Amino acid sequence: MSGYDVHMESWGDAVDEAARADLDRLLETSIRLARTRLTEAAHFDPIAIVMTDDGRILEIEQDRSGLGKHPDIESLIRTAMSHLRQVRDQARSVALIMNTRLQQERSDAVEIRLEHRAGAAATVFEPYKKATFGARIEYGTPRAFASRPLLWG
Repeated sequence: MSGYDVHMESWGDAVDEAARADLDRLLETSIRLARTRLTEAAHFDPIAIVMTDDGRILEIEQDRSGLGKHPDIESLIRTAMSHLRQVRDQARSVALIMNTRLQQERSDAVEIRLEHRAGAAATVFEPYKKATFGARIEYGTPRAFASRPLLWG
């Protein structure tokens, strides 16, 4: 994977090279998108993206009309997952990108939940710290963990 040193060993032989390439590309896009959003604001609402059958990566516009003026994060995550479920038949892989807090490390992080219709699922955490003064953000080493598929499980 170019640019980001995240290796998901536990996928092993569970998915073929094409699925791994899809997930690597989706992860790179997710990290780039999250970093862009963090330069614009301290936090961002969850973002749902899909890789379509023809390989395009698209952000899913979320309908927040029924969530009220200041929805809580769990409501936003449920809404994003609902939107991903609605488009999974036209998708090869999906990602849900959000801000989170790593309690033990006492650090903010970008959390990326990835899933491929071939059966692979992982959660990646990229810790970050914003400088007290200025717009500089320092990113830690991303860590990936196998997870349970939620859309194609």
